[in-house]
Amino acid sequence: MKTPLFVTFVFFSVLITGSGHLIGVIETLRRWGTLESLLGNVVYYVFISNLALCLAAIGVLLAVWFRLRRARWYVLGYVLLFIFLYWFDRLVVFRTYSFTRIPFGIAFQIVIGIVLYVGFSRKSVKAYFGEINA
Repeated sequence: MKTPLFVTFVFFSVLITGSGHLIGVIETLRRWGTLESLLGNVVYYVFISNLALCLAAIGVLLAVWFRLRRARWYVLGYVLLFIFLYWFDRLVVFRTYSFTRIPFGIAFQIVIGIVLYVGFSRKSVKAYFGEINA
């Protein structure tokens, strides 16, 4: 069966964001001393959050690559982890209360959620992952 375009889009989106977090892990380790002097203990959070998102992205990529039936749930988990860490970064860790960006962030995340819901609800995508009721 040919891979649906939506699955390819999700795969490359996760590959790009996961690669960005892998670079974040590597660069945090390379510049640990500088970051620790600038950020203090927040450098641990930066490292752990990038590592968690990188490992979650690897799990999603493997699930999509091997066409696991639970792949869409892994994608959902990855997106929810990303959204949680996004807001945790802005509102708790770095305390950025720029309210001009909050509506855009909320709207963008709602649009991403709708796109993922509609995309994973398509018959071709369900059949690709071997769901029985496709």
